[in-house]
Amino acid sequence: MFLEKRKANWTKASAVCSSPKVLGVFTDRLALLDAVWKKEMGRLGEHCVLLGVDRDVILVKPSSATAASELSLRSSVLVKSLNKHFRKPWIKAIKTANSI
Repeated sequence: MFLEKRKANWTKASAVCSSPKVLGVFTDRLALLDAVWKKEMGRLGEHCVLLGVDRDVILVKPSSATAASELSLRSSVLVKSLNKHFRKPWIKAIKTANSI
């Protein structure tokens, strides 16, 4: 009986992920990130491809070792400048993904 009563409180992950409210937040955030990324990166953006987001970390694929070095040097400044475009700052770090 206890397990049956608690079972009613659970929600399936598929139901949460497919809800318009959740999808709207993520898609809006990613669309804005793509636009802001191009603006904030400037000329370095031509050499760094935005791959995606893993929780609060942005994954970027640099085209060369020089671009990766420049990205790692500018990452803290870039995180601050990217976060100022969102209501709540959510980006914690920028990581390079060379093997992808």
